[in-house]
Amino acid sequence: MINKNLELLAPVGSFEALKAAVQNGANAVYLGGKDFSARASANNFDRDELIEAVKYCHIRGCRVFVTVNTLIKQTEIEDFIEYIKFLYSISIDALILQDIGMATRIHEILPDFELHASTQMAAHSLNDVKYLESLGFKRVVLARELNVGEIAQICQATDVDIEVFVHGALCVSYSGQCLMSSVMGTRSGNRGRCAQPCRQKYKIYNEIEETYVDTGGDYLLSPRDLNSIEYIGDVLESGLMSLKIEGRMKRPEYVATVVSSYRDAVLNYLEMQKNRTSSLGRRDININAKSIRKPVSQETIDNLYTIFNRKFTHGYLLGEVGSDIMNKQKPNNRGLYIGKVIGFNSKSKKLKIKLEKELKKGDGLNIGGGQIGRIIRGKTIDTIGHPGQVVEIDYTQNIPKGTEIFKTSDKDLIDRVQKTYSEDKDYVKIPLTAKLYLSLGEYPCLEMSDPDKNHVRVYGESRVEKALKVSIDQEKAYKQLAKLGDTPYCLDKADFEIGQGLSLPISQLNNIRRAAIEELSAMRVKIKERNYLSLGEHKDRLSSHHENKNYVEEINVSCKNIEQLKVLLDLEVDRVYYRDIRTIKEAIKISKEAGKKIYYYMPRIIRTNEKNIYSCLDQLERDYLDQLDGFRLSNYGEIYYIRKNFADKEILVSSWLNIFNERSIHFYRENNMGLMCLSQEMSLNQIRNLATSCHDLEYRVYGYTEMMLSEYCPMGVLTKACKKNKRDAQCSKADYYLESSDNRRYRLSQDENCRTTIYSDQRVSLIQDLDRLEDAGISKFELDFSFEDSLETKKIARAYIDRLKNSKEVDLDIRNYDTGHLYKEID
Repeated sequence: MINKNLELLAPVGSFEALKAAVQNGANAVYLGGKDFSARASANNFDRDELIEAVKYCHIRGCRVFVTVNTLIKQTEIEDFIEYIKFLYSISIDALILQDIGMATRIHEILPDFELHASTQMAAHSLNDVKYLESLGFKRVVLARELNVGEIAQICQATDVDIEVFVHGALCVSYSGQCLMSSVMGTRSGNRGRCAQPCRQKYKIYNEIEETYVDTGGDYLLSPRDLNSIEYIGDVLESGLMSLKIEGRMKRPEYVATVVSSYRDAVLNYLEMQKNRTSSLGRRDININAKSIRKPVSQETIDNLYTIFNRKFTHGYLLGEVGSDIMNKQKPNNRGLYIGKVIGFNSKSKKLKIKLEKELKKGDGLNIGGGQIGRIIRGKTIDTIGHPGQVVEIDYTQNIPKGTEIFKTSDKDLIDRVQKTYSEDKDYVKIPLTAKLYLSLGEYPCLEMSDPDKNHVRVYGESRVEKALKVSIDQEKAYKQLAKLGDTPYCLDKADFEIGQGLSLPISQLNNIRRAAIEELSAMRVKIKERNYLSLGEHKDRLSSHHENKNYVEEINVSCKNIEQLKVLLDLEVDRVYYRDIRTIKEAIKISKEAGKKIYYYMPRIIRTNEKNIYSCLDQLERDYLDQLDGFRLSNYGEIYYIRKNFADKEILVSSWLNIFNERSIHFYRENNMGLMCLSQEMSLNQIRNLATSCHDLEYRVYGYTEMMLSEYCPMGVLTKACKKNKRDAQCSKADYYLESSDNRRYRLSQDENCRTTIYSDQRVSLIQDLDRLEDAGISKFELDFSFEDSLETKKIARAYIDRLKNSKEVDLDIRNYDTGHLYKEID
């Protein structure tokens, strides 16, 4: 069912892009300030620009959301809260957040500040949405991996607003669950500085056969761009509230083109469904909805291809998977296909092209850069070539016959959309109602109202007099009140109470009209319901804990199979985090026989329709369930599910819930959760800063790093041998690696749902750094085993136990290891 309050949400990286979004019909924009934004390399807005952005947008009926969707360091908390208070004071409509500690703190001190859960929070199930809703989030931006069926299920079962990406760049990994950029360098996606290693060249290496797989391209992790406009009806019928366009780093021309295209498509679809009640806001905008047969024209589709694409996909959103998601040939703009090369004249330096789409003087092509100068048809020099014609263009280099030619810019399109934001003109108008009162001897009174129930009343400077010659009537008054051409308003309706034979100077009527508009605009800028008096002093640092810091040291182990578990149980490990739900019963049995605590380590992703994990837990016999000490959780939906179904069990927090500051720790402790493992991206200095107020924390000190988690399976797609069956699948018969251009190999692994994890090429090993971590406040140490066999597992675990518990000097012979982020602080 179509949501009754649809919103078209546009990306903004500059003031020009903001104007482009608003003037082409966006109901809301999202943008970043200079700090704490997940697109740190965009231009972004300083504080004065943010104030102007709110004024510009609110007057024109457009909401403004600010992205503060990064993890916040301990040392940044006070500055962050001060910045949030500033955003509140200037009437920013909502915040888009990733950091759970900061989100809950904002909700405490500014409860009427609308909060949106960023896609960086990786909300991918109904359970995720329900938990985030319970924390005070008004809106959840769903993971890009969900399809319209899953979105519909969520929309039907929750009252929270649902926002979905409908156009633009895709991440190959679940957002907020990717460490690839920071592992390969220092730029973290969780800090808004992703270096996009997914757009680099890779090979696939088969270790067993010692061969490279023929993949038909080099950019094996580079997704196409999402484009859902041809299926806008399916998207709208899912019940989502907000259609989100990606692209805060894109040019204003891109923003204008994409926003206008989607707005027209949505309005056209609603026009086709005339019996349905929905809207895209209360603003008037000129659209052509005559005799609509389908929501999207071919011209609109071509415009979207021209303005930017890395090839298009309908995405997971509309059921495309595998190779339909990826562009292995090229990681940057492709353009619109317009024809093929059929020849080259080396003497005259002219390239001959058979056109399938229109080409004009001033257009740009994907060859050589620059713009088309002249177009030659036979002996005629022209400014345009039409489909089916053979044309020649000036070009200095030979290009092979059959080469496809793409148009990367269209002069007419650019000229047209630039006018919408470069000229001092409003294409979007707010409809107003007015009432004018004129009585003899009284001051003239004008009332004005807007669709948002703002109402003003202004009076003239001199009293109304009896007319000596020409009196004022309704027609003359209406003509003056409607003179709103240089404002973002239009007069929709006017009523009059005008006595007979009265006179009022036109200048005075114009003055009260201007005054009414000025007052109304000022009212529109501020959010009426907001309690600005709440911006007092708040204690934004938690007081230091003074309880005894002599916590018991623990070696806790994460493992994937029974073979690893058996050897670990013979050692002095304290807690076991067991990952395999299929063998959980045996794991519980032998762990309890060995006198060890055991927790089920839940996966990072459990989609709404993936019932296998929950079914296994629901069917676990009481005897086994009683012996299970608890659960180690990796996403917000799991907290919701475990609290609801296993309330008596201990909950531990894994590093995948991205704990970066004391506020997150405070949140989990206040919600009765147990041991917390800090983010793997935290450095030693950051841990020290955190430990001044928080103690008894866990840190991961050994293991391969899970750099990326993706629905895309390179092995199944690129080896062309996937059978979706673990016994017969190609991935079960060999160890596959991604090999980068600098010859580093990253292991690929699949779970039972064919979800891919890409592992680091080096293991993190901090056995020589345990003393420093203890001094920094860490008392619990996680060893994370993945591909190690039982012998290696035992050797490594024993070495850590000897070093930590027995104070022995050990020389653990591990080849190819590093110290992770302990001494490599992320940007």
